[in-house]
Amino acid sequence: MFKSAPEPPARSKRAEESTAKSRELGAALRRAREASSLAQVDICRPFGWGAPKVSRLESGQREGSPLDIVTYLAKAGTEPAEFDRLKKLAESPANGYDLQRHPENMPDLLPTFDFLHASAKTMTFYEPRRIPSLLQSEQYAEVMLRHNRNPKDPLIKEALQARLSRQQVLQSVAEGFDATFYIDEVALHDPTMRSVLDEQLLQLVITSTVPHCHVHIIPSDSFDDELQTAFGFFEDYDGNSVLAVHTATAMLVLEDVEDLAPYLRKLNELRETAPNEKESTEKISSAARP
Repeated sequence: MFKSAPEPPARSKRAEESTAKSRELGAALRRAREASSLAQVDICRPFGWGAPKVSRLESGQREGSPLDIVTYLAKAGTEPAEFDRLKKLAESPANGYDLQRHPENMPDLLPTFDFLHASAKTMTFYEPRRIPSLLQSEQYAEVMLRHNRNPKDPLIKEALQARLSRQQVLQSVAEGFDATFYIDEVALHDPTMRSVLDEQLLQLVITSTVPHCHVHIIPSDSFDDELQTAFGFFEDYDGNSVLAVHTATAMLVLEDVEDLAPYLRKLNELRETAPNEKESTEKISSAARP
């Protein structure tokens, strides 16, 4: 997988995708309103919107914010399944980049993060010095989420459930689905995670046997201090590519070729540095032995 870096969509295609997204949302909004027998003025009045705003939203001439879309759908009484689908579509990036803030170290709470995983054909992850979140055991994930937080913070439980639920994407049987993980060897011996490492390493060994999951361990002597940012690269079934970059308090979703370039170079470097899957599994098994 990813023997060479996939070619990201060009800027002109991004503009087309943004327009297509606006039109799809507009048509869906109009159908929802008509199904509820509401006139445009019925949507406008409760929210203080002008009639032109609703008209532009429904015609696709205006790309509404996620809040606009959710507000409209709620007023139209949209069915839950369609509501969720359109909400995710509204929250997905279409203009080259998208910045979404979240509670510290909890991107799990962002609907866009779920959307990226659910719609991906291929995924590649690198999270410096730690096990990638899709591969984390429940105990490991909980320790990570509790770091520097109030143990009674209710968001911990919510984020943990979201993280564990998202891991179900690895059970996909969709044709062509692939997930690749590059893991720093230092994460296999992290003394701060000693209490939960045994179970975590066992889970890694099991995951590495799944045909569409490719786990590569980056040797300790190849650790790179230059780019210490967690990121995931996603390609969907239509060939569209996006990259999610994680900071402590926000997720940045990138689509333009110039923005993706340094991260794709990093993936190429990791690919060249990483041992094959068999050797990587042996490293995991060795770390798991008492």
